[in-house]
Amino acid sequence: MDRLITEFIATFFLMLIITVGAVLNQAGTGLGGLCIGVGLVALVYAGGHVSKAHYNPAVSVAFLIRGGFTPKQFVGYLIAQFSGAILAALIGTKILGLGLGVDVADLEIGKAFVAEMLFTFLLVWVIMNVATSPGTEGNNFYGIAIGFTVMAAVYCVGDISLAVLNPAVAVGLSIAGKLAWSQLWLPVAASVVGAVLAVFAYRVSDSRSAE
Repeated sequence: MDRLITEFIATFFLMLIITVGAVLNQAGTGLGGLCIGVGLVALVYAGGHVSKAHYNPAVSVAFLIRGGFTPKQFVGYLIAQFSGAILAALIGTKILGLGLGVDVADLEIGKAFVAEMLFTFLLVWVIMNVATSPGTEGNNFYGIAIGFTVMAAVYCVGDISLAVLNPAVAVGLSIAGKLAWSQLWLPVAASVVGAVLAVFAYRVSDSRSAE
């Protein structure tokens, strides 16, 4: 239960940071990515020792494929993550964001799908290497690596795909009015594809480095 509580709380605050800092632009023009990246660094360090700091259904898919993460745990994580993101989006827009307008993004499907897939691949590949590999066990940089990867994605492809990289955040963005419900499938599908590919890429690269 402590893992699920941690996943709920951290995903809630990740979505709240995204909603208020970036969607509602309270971090300031051009600073949304920095706000999200720094916030995620803190959240990963806060909950990593409890739940492995997934905060993302695509990451949970990767852990399920990698092994050591049961289907029952997977379902529990999904419930916690989606619940946290939905609640944060509602509070961020309906309570904290009253009077602040949100412009819905109109994503170009092909470019947005590729961007989401590639940067989710990068995120999950980084997580596999810094948070699960025996070669980096006990390191103190995993939170910075993960948070900075998301920050890089926001600045690189935020204007192309919103740099969602996270199905729970995708639902939150639709609730907040930034992502059209008709395009919700795009970041969800692309992030899962990217996560699955990253697990297999990690297995190949990790086995080679161990030889």
